[in-house]
Amino acid sequence: MISLEEFGLTGKEAIDLRFLARDAVCAQKSILSRQILESASPETTVPIARAFRAGWLQGFSKVGQSTIVLQVRDDLNDIDSLEWLVTDFLVDPLIYRNVAAWCFHLALQESSADFQLDFCPSPTSEGNLTGILLARIYDRCKWWAKVASEPLKRTKASISLRRIDLSILGGEQATGGDFGLILHFEEKWTQPASWQESPNTRIIPLIFQAKRYVRPRAKVSQRHDVRGYQHDLLTRNKCASAYIFYENGTKRIDCPIPPLVKPVDRVAKAGRTYVFEDSLDLPSYLFKAMYDISFGPTASSPDDALRMMYANAHADQLATLAAISDSSTVHLRYERALRDLSPEIRRSRSRRSIEGPER
Repeated sequence: MISLEEFGLTGKEAIDLRFLARDAVCAQKSILSRQILESASPETTVPIARAFRAGWLQGFSKVGQSTIVLQVRDDLNDIDSLEWLVTDFLVDPLIYRNVAAWCFHLALQESSADFQLDFCPSPTSEGNLTGILLARIYDRCKWWAKVASEPLKRTKASISLRRIDLSILGGEQATGGDFGLILHFEEKWTQPASWQESPNTRIIPLIFQAKRYVRPRAKVSQRHDVRGYQHDLLTRNKCASAYIFYENGTKRIDCPIPPLVKPVDRVAKAGRTYVFEDSLDLPSYLFKAMYDISFGPTASSPDDALRMMYANAHADQLATLAAISDSSTVHLRYERALRDLSPEIRRSRSRRSIEGPER
């Protein structure tokens, strides 16, 4: 018998949070966001639902795992329905291993819809769009951390997106679409109930290249005089790398789709790529990164994560670097690590500037 205490929740908190979550994902804007994607590419919604399920053994509680198994037995159609997954399954905080991961998912769902419908219609540069998207995620993480403050405090957790100060590296900072995210989740308290003095920390460094496009294809043929083709550079990264596509053109688009993420290894070469093929929305991509053990490389420490990110990237290539974590102070550890590594990263930048792009 599983008790609510194992989740760090009271009965009232569990009920209230579920109602708040359902209100969020059933709000007019959230429904419209999903409807636009379903209308533009119904074949994309099934992989999104399956991406959430890919990490079910690692990401979901015993309640969530049992619900998935029962749903597969009773109605296989629902299990591939993004609408069922978002509005009936993922809104329940008891589905997740811990409350912080649940807050993170809700923050991503809301911020993605806000970004899509409020900021993508009007022509905007890739760098500005990325800044807006990260700001929306920050705001919604902050809001969910507030409404779930008591269970988060009880389980020694938080949920936050914090930018890492790249001026530590010196030089001129980039203004383009390249940015990095580091998912750093310590999960000190999980269900089944376990207080971990040495938590099983998961650190997943990710690099994104942002691209504006007008459906159905995006141009991915960018080439830098020194760095060479962006596609080639992304494929050489030691951490998972992907394009993130913002539907945003030179003229207003009334019904843009939500940002979609396509792993670089699903793009055969520099040129044009069909955005709906092998792409996920941002919430399912990041959830898969966190909990699907087959997703890609993980890091053992902040130093390791930064080395993976900058192994083939120039020091001034990433316009933004941020950490999303269940700890409110983890970004300070990355800033200390970046300060220690900055001479090494700057030497690498100087060497590549002289050598030019790899052939």
